[in-house]
Amino acid sequence: MTLYAWPARTVFGRAIPKSRIYSAAQLSRAMQAKFVDQVERMEWTHVLRADRLNLQPSAEVEEIAVIAIDLHTPDVEPAVLQAIEKAIPRPLILELRHGGRARMAMAWKRPSQAEAGKWVTAPHAFTTWQVADTPREALPTVLDMATLYTRLLEPMLPPKQSPDEPIAARVARSEEAAQLEREIARMEAGVRREKQFNRKVELNAELRAAKARYTALTSKA
Repeated sequence: MTLYAWPARTVFGRAIPKSRIYSAAQLSRAMQAKFVDQVERMEWTHVLRADRLNLQPSAEVEEIAVIAIDLHTPDVEPAVLQAIEKAIPRPLILELRHGGRARMAMAWKRPSQAEAGKWVTAPHAFTTWQVADTPREALPTVLDMATLYTRLLEPMLPPKQSPDEPIAARVARSEEAAQLEREIARMEAGVRREKQFNRKVELNAELRAAKARYTALTSKA
């Protein structure tokens, strides 16, 4: 999966001070320290809007902000990305950069129906890391902003398990799969540490079940 060539007419080009994220997301000192350790700099590089892309406007998605994030390390904690989402109240595309490589991260984000002015943000999904100067693809051909947002996010989600499966269901499966992936890593470490044979057999059985569930979540039906 390649990165996208954002159209020239969508260029915004504005640096984002970390202090803005700290204030808008009301971050604790501990979270601010994580930002210092993990994030080098942020730039709001592009604004995708209907009038700049010759698309139909959408009430659900008025605009999408593209945020480039230079990282000190290739790994960034979910809480750091969630803080950025909280501080910038609109759908975001995050371009993560480190060591001459880049990847996209997106979280399905929508206005809260329970509280006006608030947003509901799912966990982030990611593309694989790619060399930063890999040729970029044109944006998907769509008619409106909401469909563009969906089409940009879909490749990062598990495949559809039915032709009419809604994106919300795929987002939920992606979230469960991510949690399960972390649990599998923890279980594998436990198996390696375990010395008692009978307990090791039990742990391996649990591990196989978890891997089977992960495969079911991330595969076509």
